[in-house]
Amino acid sequence: MDATARSQQFAAFHRLDRRFYATFLALCWLGVLFGFYPATSARLGGHADYPAPIILQIHAFLFVGWLVLLTAQIMFIRTKRLRLHKRLGQVGYVLAPLMVYSAIAAELYSQRFYIQRHDDDLHFFVLPLFYAGAFGLFSGLALAKAKRNPIAHKRLILLATTIIVGAAYARWWGTMLTRGFGDDYWGTIINSFAGTNLLLALAVGFDLASRGRPHRVYAISVPLILLAELTCSYVYHADWWMPVARQLIEIRLPLST
Repeated sequence: MDATARSQQFAAFHRLDRRFYATFLALCWLGVLFGFYPATSARLGGHADYPAPIILQIHAFLFVGWLVLLTAQIMFIRTKRLRLHKRLGQVGYVLAPLMVYSAIAAELYSQRFYIQRHDDDLHFFVLPLFYAGAFGLFSGLALAKAKRNPIAHKRLILLATTIIVGAAYARWWGTMLTRGFGDDYWGTIINSFAGTNLLLALAVGFDLASRGRPHRVYAISVPLILLAELTCSYVYHADWWMPVARQLIEIRLPLST
């Protein structure tokens, strides 16, 4: 292989990789702690709007399970226990689709509860659909690339995790950002996706700093995510979305009633 070809290769490892992934993991747990703990604490204290249905409990368990799995996988890579990393990774083939299903089913239950009190919440329904769909897409691609392309695999896992952790940051920052930026088209993008986009910027910035360019996964996926966010805000504010959402929430999935 000549020097030109070598220079065009994307480096699999960099001396700062461990520090970056440790930082990313810490930011994920931080978002989940501050985003979901207040609501969970209120629910455990009997102050929630409604008792948690079994599907919501399952979804919360699976969500935390994904972060625990990610934490273990990063630790196995750091300690060079690759065999354990590969074996434990098989859990993802079951966990990821269950997370998508439970997220949608839990949101259907929630929306049917709130529509009886104020149907303005129905605008919001497009956002969990985006989170679930994007997570399913990127986690599925990551699992498909696990054996053939480890470099792409770990970046796809990062993207999938960034999407769902962004939902936690939206719970943490959302009200504050809405007060500052409003709830119009651009305000919705800021208060709904600020956490996701900051994590995406961190990931792309690290590739630029450590490899001189973003990996192809980021070059293709990040613009698509940003386009999807723009589309979500459009749908959120569209007059036609409310009647469509009313029809969608009547879908009766197992455990969603």
